[in-house]
Amino acid sequence: MWSISRRWLQTILGIIWFLDGILQLKPQMFGSQFINQVLLPTAQGQPLGIGHAITWSANVVAPHLFFYNFLFAGIQLFLGIMLMINRWVKGTLVISFIWAGIVWLFSEGLGMLFTGQATFLTGAPGAVFLYGLIGIIVWPGHEDKEFHSHLSSKWSNVSRYSLAVLWFVGGLLQLQPTFLTQGGLNGVFSIDAFNHMAAANPVMMNLILIIFMWASGILLLIRNEKWIHSGFWLSVIIALFIWWVGEGFGQMLSPLGTDPNSGPLLVLLALCSHRMPSREHQHIASQSHLTHMKPSG
Repeated sequence: MWSISRRWLQTILGIIWFLDGILQLKPQMFGSQFINQVLLPTAQGQPLGIGHAITWSANVVAPHLFFYNFLFAGIQLFLGIMLMINRWVKGTLVISFIWAGIVWLFSEGLGMLFTGQATFLTGAPGAVFLYGLIGIIVWPGHEDKEFHSHLSSKWSNVSRYSLAVLWFVGGLLQLQPTFLTQGGLNGVFSIDAFNHMAAANPVMMNLILIIFMWASGILLLIRNEKWIHSGFWLSVIIALFIWWVGEGFGQMLSPLGTDPNSGPLLVLLALCSHRMPSREHQHIASQSHLTHMKPSG
């Protein structure tokens, strides 16, 4: 079983942060469209306190949008560059946690989790929530002396359990009454063919999504390398499916696409969970292989 080093996982996270900063510099982000079509819509359907917080932040940003948007882009570019060049990593990650919390509340509306309309197909529980989670997982440890050092088994397991929980939550979100109605999934998919299928049979579409999400979560929790390996690949496939069919690759090429959305981050979280077997496991496997190679008789 292969795995990616902690430093590479950190670098990939940095690349995604950097990409966020680049996307934030689109010309449309400096106009009223950013306020009216990106920030304020996340206040709709929210509990009173969350909705007011989002509206307040939009009103603060709007009069000085040029300054604030450059600030937003600058923070994300800084986070990305520092993680990619591996400089001041712990301080950078602390800043990223603070920034992720701010964006998760004021821009993503806590992933829309309290609106009754949140679904992984459109980015729940919030891409920036996953930035923070992965940042915690790739936090450099004392044993991280070399570029090729891997995550410890502890943090690989944290990644695996976190991903499993996310898939269970994703399945539960599909059970919300909104998605079980005739038009509940209408417009959720970025591909019209899937919207038509969902409109024709929303219960069946939701059932399929739930089965795959929960199956992946269960496989990741089974204490068996083969099942975990299957859960990893199923997670990657589901994440890429969500990114393509639901999120439309984050609408990055659209005028108001601000980030790649959650799909790539779910893949990155899966990669965090995919670790090298322990030396003891490798030794046992090697001995077993040699035993089977010995001629009988």
